[in-house]
Amino acid sequence: MPFKSVHVEEVLVQGAHMSGDRNSIATALKLKAKLGVLVLYSPSLRAQGLELENFYKSIVGPNRVASLQIVHSSDPSLAAGEKCMKDVYRLVSSRDFKNLPSFMRTTIPSPIRICSATFGTGVIADAFARNARTTRESTRELWRLDKVPKKAGTGVIDKRPAVRKFLLDRGFLQKRAYVFLFAKEGPRRAEKAHHFTSILTWRLLQEEIARSSSVIPVAAGDKIGLRTLPTLAEFWKDADWTKLWSDVTIDPRSAQLGLWCLLAEECTGLSIIGMRSGMIEVPALLGIRTLYLEEKFNQQAERMAKWIGKVPGFERQIVDKPAGIKQQLYWKSESLKRYMPNAVSNHAKNNGAHLTGMVQGFRLGRPFRGQTRFTPAPVLDEPQRKPIEALTPPQPTFLANTRLPAPIDATNLQLAKSEFDRIVNWAKATPTPLGATTNVHGSIQGSLVAVVKEEVVDQGSKDSRSSDSH
Repeated sequence: MPFKSVHVEEVLVQGAHMSGDRNSIATALKLKAKLGVLVLYSPSLRAQGLELENFYKSIVGPNRVASLQIVHSSDPSLAAGEKCMKDVYRLVSSRDFKNLPSFMRTTIPSPIRICSATFGTGVIADAFARNARTTRESTRELWRLDKVPKKAGTGVIDKRPAVRKFLLDRGFLQKRAYVFLFAKEGPRRAEKAHHFTSILTWRLLQEEIARSSSVIPVAAGDKIGLRTLPTLAEFWKDADWTKLWSDVTIDPRSAQLGLWCLLAEECTGLSIIGMRSGMIEVPALLGIRTLYLEEKFNQQAERMAKWIGKVPGFERQIVDKPAGIKQQLYWKSESLKRYMPNAVSNHAKNNGAHLTGMVQGFRLGRPFRGQTRFTPAPVLDEPQRKPIEALTPPQPTFLANTRLPAPIDATNLQLAKSEFDRIVNWAKATPTPLGATTNVHGSIQGSLVAVVKEEVVDQGSKDSRSSDSH
């Protein structure tokens, strides 16, 4: 169904593969009354596309939301359909409207303006520039869990008490300061893999912040192996969280924004550190102090930079190169592509020289694809071997006569010391919670009080002792 100008003046176009933008787009729809969204999806991403469509309709209704399935005209394969969908979106993002398929103009007729998904970032920036306080309140109204529709019957439920108890049971204290170390993970070849989080860097940050301050590091986002107490790593999958939403229409994954809203409104001593990611944008808009890491010469830097100086507490740390092995390999590979500006490729060459000869995965002489063709010769038992047969010679190992690469200094795979130190100092500047009774970053006195005990068992005896509470 085509959009109508009586309902919308501008329509964002989003590909179903761009799920990380969903929360910022939803916020932009909330803040601008005549803004709409069109979701493009291929057959392979049908479920994701329809899920996004329904998500937006739950916020602004059906008149401002639509979806289109994109298929290749002659190639029915799933891969071709997905590529075709992305090609259509690229025409929108590059403003090449004259080459858009006719069905796009049928769905978004003139004089309605067609915009890329990143247009929503500017909508939010403009709203905060006009009035940061009222814009923040409108954003909180969108995600607050005080009026969640019931799954059966009519009416709503205030889910905030249940979320407070969830945080209490996890060991959170209202009058303590926390820095959330937000992790992003995915397959090695995924788009923007250089923005995945280095477990080594996050562990070093966790240890240094905990050692040098009273701010408590908390793992959040995807699970990458970082262990903290308390933790919010993939909490939306845990049984104690999912059971909270069995009687209402919101799903556990979407409800996580309500948790961040409650933290922003009721716990003042909070900060978030994360790689460039759409998932840390909404906590920033809700009022949680946020620092995102972005590599130098990032070609999409302008989008998130629109919020700097407009969204209070939203800051950026530029790093020479991303931390981590797979992150750096992907970053260098993308930076050296022929269409990249010289400044980007030269920077990658200068800062990625230590990666020379390294590849994703493993290879022995040629790229490793699938299962190896090597099949060891069968070893015959002694009674089965004929007298005239020679003994089976030893089979060569995979690494025989293969030179191992030279070792790499681990510091080359980490952030520069000056970059790391600035991040730590930023975390240590987390605000002191309101009502804290000590000169450090908080107190165990308050409405959310929990004593977390860690049992330490001596191997020589079975005695145990409890550690001090946070």
